[in-house]
Amino acid sequence: MALTHPPLGTKEEMEWQELQALLQSGILEKAPNLRHFLEYVAEQYFAGKTEEVKEYSIAVQALHRHEQFDPQSDTIVRVTAHTLRKKLEQYYATEGADHPIQIRLPAGKYLLQFERKEKPFALPPGFPETPPPLETLLDTPPLRTRPVGANWAALAVAAAAVLLLLGSILSMRKQAPPKLQSILSSAQPNDDRAPAQPAMAAPDRAIRFQFGAASQPYIDSAGRTWLIDQYCKGGSTFAHPNREVQGTDDPALLQQGREGKFQCRIPAPPGNYQLQLLFADTAGDKEGARQVDVSINNTPIAALDIVDEGGGDDVMVGKVYAGIRPTTDGTIHLDFTSDASFVNAAELTPSPSELGLPLRMLAGPAMIRDDQGSLWQPEQFFLGGRRTSHIDGLPKVANPRLYEWERYGHFRYLIPVVANQEYKVKLYFSEQWFGKTNGGSGGVGSRVFDVYCNGTTLLKDFDILKQPGDGTMVVTFDHVKPTAHNMLELYFTPVTNYPLINALEIEPES
Repeated sequence: MALTHPPLGTKEEMEWQELQALLQSGILEKAPNLRHFLEYVAEQYFAGKTEEVKEYSIAVQALHRHEQFDPQSDTIVRVTAHTLRKKLEQYYATEGADHPIQIRLPAGKYLLQFERKEKPFALPPGFPETPPPLETLLDTPPLRTRPVGANWAALAVAAAAVLLLLGSILSMRKQAPPKLQSILSSAQPNDDRAPAQPAMAAPDRAIRFQFGAASQPYIDSAGRTWLIDQYCKGGSTFAHPNREVQGTDDPALLQQGREGKFQCRIPAPPGNYQLQLLFADTAGDKEGARQVDVSINNTPIAALDIVDEGGGDDVMVGKVYAGIRPTTDGTIHLDFTSDASFVNAAELTPSPSELGLPLRMLAGPAMIRDDQGSLWQPEQFFLGGRRTSHIDGLPKVANPRLYEWERYGHFRYLIPVVANQEYKVKLYFSEQWFGKTNGGSGGVGSRVFDVYCNGTTLLKDFDILKQPGDGTMVVTFDHVKPTAHNMLELYFTPVTNYPLINALEIEPES
């Protein structure tokens, strides 16, 4: 990279030093495209030429594409930017966490940002780290008048400290609860992307737990907590930390588990629940080599072959069971009864219906509530395709954040559902690349694809721009039946260019 060293002691010189530390860390050692991308955009940043950083210039000058490069048909720049963004997040969550300057690549942009990390406020020596209760401060007797000649400056400083402390405590009391902050984090008070306030009233009451030898709860990419393995006995725990698991943004949750014959007793308040079990065979087994036999509340369910159902090992597979109630001992019983049984994680969610819960899922690693109060989960159970975001170009429709993320390419979903049910399936589409409203070339006929579910054609030669709705629409299908393995297998197949989807909704029909 032909970079001139900025003047010593300047802001640019400190940023340059952070860039060198990142490049020398080894995190990009086996990813030359990521390194070339970073070096190019950094070079333009330090040269003050950020207006010249375009998708075409990155492709030709950094990634060595031909001058005939067409960003409409070649997504190399967007894919590389997405991967680099994840690498930067990983670096500053681990090795670079304490660096005073941290490098970011904002979503949807190709311009570097050098963020200053604020140092934590240092309390004076002898000052309590935990502030006393507000009531204690309010009940403190008045300060005694000091003798003439006392240090009035010290008295003023002490009074100011008390006022600051009171302000801090009152401010903390006004903050939203932690569970709501994760949903509100990217929505400003006057932002039309913010969910309506009544939607915040419905808490997440699911009980989530991981199986295996983890010593502390796991926080997933959406900020949800998975408890440690504390309800089971028997069998043995395992961990395969180096296996890449497809279909999830939280592979660590599926890289460990419990196997063999074991019993679990999950305490739960009285009521009706939906149980979802999560599996990924990371042991490299072949089809038929690891049959999972399990009973729920002493009722056996159909034997499971996770490798066969996932289409291979290292694939996240889910199984859903509805109408589950605690037994007379106040627990839900899970008994794994074959030597080859295993499980990785489980989610127990209160359900008002024995038909099971609807699944509302974005095509990205986010979690939001819509203006009806419904919770949309992060994407999972996906295979193939790529992901991008459009936070800067959301359509002007109700609940625009449903269209913030997009999966495109040749991909499919393996959605677990309850046996013997029919489902209403809604697919959410927004064309944010082709068409006049997006400032790009192309129009009707630029993107055409098919969608299949369980071997049945849902959409044939589908063109989003050819439909009413200005390039944003929801397509609904009724009475969709699952496969014999209780899955909805959705396949997106290209005809012209690549298919896409932004969100999907699957709801049981009575």
